[in-house]
Parts: sequence; C-alpha cells; structure tokens
Amino acid sequence: MHHRAHPVLGFSSSSSSSGGGGSAQAPAPTRSMNVFNPKILDASIRDVTAGLSDEQKADVLLYAMGHLEVERSRTLIENAVQSCLSISRLPAANAAKARLMRAKARLAAGLRVGARQDIQAVLELQPDNPEAAVLMAEHVVSPDKPLVQPRTTPGFSTEIWREIVLWLPPRDLKSLLQVPHVLSRIASELLFQRIDLHLASEKRESQRSADILTRIITDANFASHVKTLRVFVPGRETFPITFQTGMLANALPKLTNLRNVHCSMRWKDMYSILRVLETISHRLTGLSLIPSDGTGELRFPRFKHIMQFSYHSTGGATTQVYDFLVQNKNSVRYLSLHNPNWSFPTEAISIRNLTHLDFQGTFPADSRAFAEILSNGHQLESLRLECILECTASKQFREFATTLPFLRHFAFSLMGYRVNDHDLFPAIADFLRGRHSLRSLELTVPSADWALKRLGYDATVWGVLPSLTSLRSLTATLPKDVAAAVAMWLVPRGVVALSLQALTPVNTIEFVSQLRAGLPPQLKYIGLSHFQIEDPVAVVEQGFPMVRIARLDDEYYTVARMNGKIQLDEWPKSRTQFNAREWLECYGCEEAEWRDPTQFL
Repeated sequence: MHHRAHPVLGFSSSSSSSGGGGSAQAPAPTRSMNVFNPKILDASIRDVTAGLSDEQKADVLLYAMGHLEVERSRTLIENAVQSCLSISRLPAANAAKARLMRAKARLAAGLRVGARQDIQAVLELQPDNPEAAVLMAEHVVSPDKPLVQPRTTPGFSTEIWREIVLWLPPRDLKSLLQVPHVLSRIASELLFQRIDLHLASEKRESQRSADILTRIITDANFASHVKTLRVFVPGRETFPITFQTGMLANALPKLTNLRNVHCSMRWKDMYSILRVLETISHRLTGLSLIPSDGTGELRFPRFKHIMQFSYHSTGGATTQVYDFLVQNKNSVRYLSLHNPNWSFPTEAISIRNLTHLDFQGTFPADSRAFAEILSNGHQLESLRLECILECTASKQFREFATTLPFLRHFAFSLMGYRVNDHDLFPAIADFLRGRHSLRSLELTVPSADWALKRLGYDATVWGVLPSLTSLRSLTATLPKDVAAAVAMWLVPRGVVALSLQALTPVNTIEFVSQLRAGLPPQLKYIGLSHFQIEDPVAVVEQGFPMVRIARLDDEYYTVARMNGKIQLDEWPKSRTQFNAREWLECYGCEEAEWRDPTQFL
C-alpha cells in the first residue's frame, strides 16, 4: 500500500509490499524542515554582522563581493567599495582588494579612466600586486598619458552625469535618448518626470496618450519616475471620454511619486478624475484646474498639503474654491486664481505665506485688497494683478511704497475700470522706482488715450525704467505722450525680451523702424499685439533683425537668417499651446512670458 506525504507536514512518500501474508509496516513519517520565512538567511546575516566592528563588516562585504558577476553588478560594487573606503582604519590590504574589485567592474563597463585610477591606487598600496600589474598592462592606457584623452567620454559616475544632464533643456534631453550611454537612461527618466495626456484629441495624440497609460499600468519602474501629470481635453466637446478616464483611473494608483496634477477639460470629467485622486494615497503638492465649461459647481478633493494651486474659469460661485483655499491656507505658496467676476479672496488665503501670487478679477469700490497684498506679502517674489478696477488704488500703493523687498516679477494689467484715479500709475511708478532686483515688468492698459486722461498713464511711467537696472523682460503699452524713438532709449540695456501693445492704429513698418535705433543690444525676443501686420517678415527685418523669437499676436516664429535675408519659421499650434515656455527657454527667452499655471515650480 502507498502512503502519500501530507502536503503541509511534509511526510516522505514510501511504499512496501507484503511477502508471504506478512503485514507491511510503513516507516515512521519524517517531518521536513521547511522554513516559514524565506528571508531568514538574510535576517541571520544581518543579525550576525550587527555586532562586528566596521573593519570586520568590511571583511564580510569584500568576501560577498567576490561572488558577484562584475558585468551585472557595477552599481552594487561601486556603492559597496565606496562604503569600505570610507572606513578610516581600513587595512591597506582590504583597501587594495576593494579598489581592485571596483577596477574590474569599471573595466567591464568600459570606464577605463576610472579603472586606471583604482589600479594606480592599488599599486601605490601594494607595488608588487601581480593582478593589478596585469590589468594595468592589458587593459589600461599607458601611465604617462593624461587621464582623459581628446574626443573621449569622461568616466564620470552616474550621479555626476545626472547632475550635468539636469542643466540641459528638454530638446537636448530628447537628443540624448539616441546616445548609447548611461546618458540615455538618465535623459529618459528626466523627460518622463512630466507626462502630458491629450484625451479625445486627434488620432495621433490619442494613440500616444493610450500608449503612455498602458506603459504606466504595466511598468512600475516607468510609473515611479512620473512626478507631474497634465491632462488636456480640447474645447467644450460633449462626446464621452469614459474609456479614457477609465484607463486614467487605473493608471493613477501606479504613479507612486506623483506630486503635481493639471486638468484642462469639462468640469464633469474633471470631477471624476479628482475623485480618483482623492481615493489614492498620493500626497499632491501642486494642483492646477481649468474647466473648459467653467460655470459648474466643481467639488474639490480633501487635500490639505497643496503648495501650488491654480484655478482659471469664467463663471461659477466662489464657495467651493474658497473652502478649498481655507483648507490649504497654511501650505499654499503659489496661487494663481483667474475669474473676472470674483473679488480677491483676502479671508481665504494667508498672504504672508505666499511667494507667487497671480490674480485676475474685480476690485470693488470698497476693496482694500491692494493694501492687504502690499502690507502682508513680505515673501512675495512674483506679483501679477489683472483687474477690473472699481476702487481708488493709488492711495494704497502710496501707503505701502517700500514694501515687498524680494519682488522680482511684477505685472499690473487693466482689463477695464470704472473709476477716475489720476494718481494710479504715478503711484505705481514710485512703488517700482529703484527696485534693482526686479527682472520682469508688465504694465498694460486697454486704451492709452483714456488711461492718460483718467489714470495718469503718461511719460512718468516710462521714466521709471532706467532705475530698474536688472530688468530682463518688459511688456507694456507705450504711453500716449512718449515718442517711440525716445521710449526705446529709456529701456534698460539688459532687457532681452520686449513686448509692446499697439496704440491707436499706426503704420506698423514706420513705427518699428523708429524703435530700432534705441533697442537694447541683447534683445532676443519681440512681441507685438494688436498691430496691423500684413507682412511679418518685413516687420521683423525693418525693426528687429537681431531677435531669435518673434510673437505677433498669438503666432510664434523662429527667426533665421539665410544668405543675409530674414526667414520666419512658424511654430505649430501644439508647441505654442502646451510647451511655449520650454521652447522659449531653448532660445534664451524663458523670461519673455509669465509662467503658465501648468508649469509647476
């Protein structure tokens, strides 16, 4: 009779046959020594080495390294050797052994410069080391040659390469993807820290977004690199995107290091995504929302650690948004709030905590919002106000003319006004005068004629510019009483980006020709809005042949020179709509435009 071993107790199977009517006796069952914890060996090694000295631990580590395959374990060996060499009393024999192991690993990876450094160190410790001498003779360049030969790649560690690559713009990172080097992997990790998804868009973008979501769901390593997610659904289209949002709902829990989310879509679709974000354990620090049909009541998630928040809409009540701001009052540092019908949320935010404030809305007749901002915004580095003005703001600017000591970016743009405040812009000019740390300035009005008569927008404003010695970007409406030729000579010489709004209808070619003589010598970017331009090439050629980028209303152009003639290369819509700032950065014009709320800090 056969006896089957018990699957849990581990009986050994055996069989016996009876002979001549005798009964068969099965042997006593044996219990196997199965180990419940599969990591018990690791735990035992840790416990045993815990009581050893650092020098003894190095002995154990060096012995273990001797069993590794150098071709596959370079990173482990690099880290282990570095930890051994950090021991101050490490015996010379062990130091030589550690460096020799690292030299072999570096040679296997093709890093001959680093390997030579280790081998030379070994020979200094042990001049008669035969293995080091053989490696020096067979694999490493002659000792009398410099460590880095011309036209060779330096043998930097991965960490140093990463620090170098961090300085490169996205366009160069994309080029590195084709390089057969560790740089390719580093570039890939950095590029995919931000993912853009275009749902319900044209076929190519929709397929790309679906591929990215599939990769996130199936590849945990890829998903772990994503820190910023931007989701765009164009226009106010009413067709369902249930399938896409379903895939996104499956992908979001995989993004374990997600920190920033931007959504630009209908508010009902946005709500379903926010609901998923609320159910997972990610700790978001940045949230940007632009409902394309921005009149609905959007329910906000219960986040309490948001540092960057932006909400741009054209309608709807303030209740939900202000409750969310109160919920994150102590953590918000960057706030961008656009709604022309809303008043400044003084009670919902802590102005003294903010470093960046961007507000578009209405300042009613009894508003003291300017005084609140100027008196409490001690940490503000960036202040942008686009307003429909109904109050007398000049007194508030006069009252706090010396505040905001760290201000580097300032914008004051009037969308409309229902007040006569003849001292407004003279007061703003005095507020700005002598701010040597200011790098970008924007002052615009809907009509220079009426602004001159009712708000004091005159030559006084332009006269403050020479005192702003660090200014790099200027966006302005030219005052009515300032001649174009004279105005440019007052612009600080360090300005690299200049944007001008048209006055009353003018001959554009004649106007830009007058500007040319006084333009700053380092100018790289020119923006012209509300001008009548029939021939963009002629405008750039006559007025701004030195620039690299030209923006004419909503169209961007790269300026090139072929055979002494100006050529304009128009940017595609996808670039201008979603990635304009990155491309401006490639041409040294990153300060030309205000930071988009989708571009998280």
